[in-house]
Amino acid sequence: MEGSSMRSFPRTLLDKPVEVQMSGQTIRVENPTNNLSAGGIFVLRAGLPVGAPVRVKIPVNHHFFEAEGQIRGANDSGAGIGFTSFAGANREALDELIEELTLRGLPAA
Repeated sequence: MEGSSMRSFPRTLLDKPVEVQMSGQTIRVENPTNNLSAGGIFVLRAGLPVGAPVRVKIPVNHHFFEAEGQIRGANDSGAGIGFTSFAGANREALDELIEELTLRGLPAA
């Protein structure tokens, strides 16, 4: 999980709240230094178990991006979640969100 050599997609900072649904509970992560790519998200929330299936929800303009995922790695500061599936409209929402963040000039993470 460490280092850019292991990343398949470029990442950008994400300054929007993220909801992670896992085992019947919803965890809201407000920290503006989460980061996002086309393949997954890193959330600043410690204690998430590696391997656990999750559902991720992020607001995009007047709708949401939602995806199924799995916690792929974790450390003392947070967890990396790889997206495992999302429907076509959610793929478009993710592309729209990444484009919005890039146009606003948020730095790569």
